[in-house]
Amino acid sequence: MTRSISGQIAIGLAVAGTVSAGVLVALVGHQYGFFSEHPPPAAATWVEIVDHVLIPLSVFLLLFGLGAFLVLRHVARRLKAATGEVVAAAERLESYDAGANPLPTEIEPFAKAVSQLTTKLEAYARRQEAFAVDAAHELKTPLAVLALELDKLPEQDAARLRKQLNAMTGMVEQFLLLARSQSEESLAKQPPVDLHAVARRVAAELAPAAVADGKTIAFQQEGTPGRITGLAEAIAAAVRTLAVNAIRATPEGGEVIIEAGPGPVVSVYDGGDGLSSDALDALKARGVRADRAPGGAAGLGLAIADRIAEAHGGELQTAMPDRAGVRLCFAAACNQKAPSG
Repeated sequence: MTRSISGQIAIGLAVAGTVSAGVLVALVGHQYGFFSEHPPPAAATWVEIVDHVLIPLSVFLLLFGLGAFLVLRHVARRLKAATGEVVAAAERLESYDAGANPLPTEIEPFAKAVSQLTTKLEAYARRQEAFAVDAAHELKTPLAVLALELDKLPEQDAARLRKQLNAMTGMVEQFLLLARSQSEESLAKQPPVDLHAVARRVAAELAPAAVADGKTIAFQQEGTPGRITGLAEAIAAAVRTLAVNAIRATPEGGEVIIEAGPGPVVSVYDGGDGLSSDALDALKARGVRADRAPGGAAGLGLAIADRIAEAHGGELQTAMPDRAGVRLCFAAACNQKAPSG
């Protein structure tokens, strides 16, 4: 069982006090002849033990314990401050600098190890982001060439390939938007994003495709407009991904609703069975299409949408058990809109 440092010190003081009391009683007893053939009276014995053992030892333990408590409290405050710095650095996706808040010598090696670990993780993340951006940019050229080559094929042959090519092109664009969303400098320069306007625009863009599929899509506004600082194109791509998945999951004749608000929340409701929290987490982690429909799509839409929301301080959540669908929530709205079951 793990005990606190204060508890371990208290136990150590209790053991040390017991052992010290025994040793002192033995020494005082030997000096005053407590263990001889003719020991002094019992009353005198107890007086000597109290005066020469219990009182001095109690005063020592009290002062030592008080000093240890003050030292521990000071160290705990420094550790708490360092912990806050580590948490703040983690939220900013930055490395932790152990030298910014010097710690006691015994703890400094651990703090430096944490600093080295976070520095390596940050460097690795930056390399991965740079690779994703470079790869996405490199893919745009051959995709554009393929689109031109498809125009040379008969329409009946090119239609199916063009659908897959468009899906791949959209995925590459999402990767680029995700990379831009993860740049704090880029996000800081962006104007506030009106989530209501974004949701309304996505609903209008997807309306023809929904009607062609025998379904309808509608926009609803709840409460005051929600605004966040971020990349409007990236947020729109995330909402579009949720809406496209909702159209797939909705049976023919059904309706998809894109609801903005209240606050910084965009919800997409469909006519399907909905997703539980566990199912949504599995889809986000594994990149599996929610409708399990054939067609060879990459299946990364929900994962990218979740990463875009995370880059903007938000989260992708299920709308169940209230309704079938998912929602993008940002900032404090994530806790307010979290599902209860």
